[in-house]
Amino acid sequence: MFMKNNITIKDVAREAGVSVATVSYVINERDDKRISDKTRKKVLQVINLLDYVPNQSAKALATSKSGMIALYVSPDFSVLKNAEQLHFINFFSSFLHEKNYSLIYLSDTCTEKFDHADAILCYDVSSEYFHQIGDNNFAPLLACDCMIHDPLFFQVNSDYEKLSRQAEEYFGQQDYTFVLLETPNQERKAYLKPFFKEVIYVKDFADLASLPGGNLLVVEHTLYDCLKDRADVCYLPSLTAEKCEVILSCIENAIKRIPISEHDILF
Repeated sequence: MFMKNNITIKDVAREAGVSVATVSYVINERDDKRISDKTRKKVLQVINLLDYVPNQSAKALATSKSGMIALYVSPDFSVLKNAEQLHFINFFSSFLHEKNYSLIYLSDTCTEKFDHADAILCYDVSSEYFHQIGDNNFAPLLACDCMIHDPLFFQVNSDYEKLSRQAEEYFGQQDYTFVLLETPNQERKAYLKPFFKEVIYVKDFADLASLPGGNLLVVEHTLYDCLKDRADVCYLPSLTAEKCEVILSCIENAIKRIPISEHDILF
C-alpha cells in the first residue's frame, strides 16, 4: 500500500517490472534509447495508477480537472444493442449531472488520445478494444459490464452468482432461461456460464421472436421493454442508481489515484 505523497520513481520501476533508468527515459521521452512500445505503455500506466508526479509542471497538469467523463461503447451490433447503449448513456449522464460531472460520448472511430476528460469509461466492450483505448490514452481508464481482468484497471460487473440466487428465489424450482443482448466481451460470457443452466444471446428481433416458451430472466432495459408483456419474465435491472454510485466511486478513486488493492467490483 502506497501513501500518495510518497511515491518515488523506484516504486514506479518496481510495479512496472523495469529499471529506474527505463522509467526515467520514458518520463523524459528519450528517443535515443531503445524501449519497446509495450514497455513504454506499461510504465505510463503505472505512473498514472500511482499518480507519480516527476515535476511541478506535471503536478499542475494532474490537478487540473475538467469534471468530464468520456464514454466508449462497443461498435454497433444491432438496433437492440444501440437502444441499450442509449439507455445507459441517458441513465448514467443524468446521474452524473446530479454529481456535477458531465458525460461525453466518444465514437468507436475516435480511439486516439483524448485529453479533455478526467477519466474514460468503457461500457460493454471487448478486452481487445479496451486495451486499444488504454494504449492511446493517459487518463484513468475503467470498465463497466465487461471483464478485463487487469489489476491496473477498475472493472464493475454484475454479480452473476447473486443474480442466479435471486432468479431461483423468483422462479422457485422451475427452470428458466437467462436472455441477454449479444456482447463482444468473451470473458464476460465465460464468467457467467457456470451460474446459469441456459443462456441465450439475442442480436435482433428475429432472435426475440424465436425465444422458447417458459420462464425468462432479463437484466437489460431494452429486452425487458420488448418482453414485458410475457407473464413469465423476471426483470432484475443491471443498471441502477446504486450501481452508478459504485461506478462513480471507482472513477473518483482512479482520478485521485487512491491505492486500492481490489479493482474487480461485483455489484
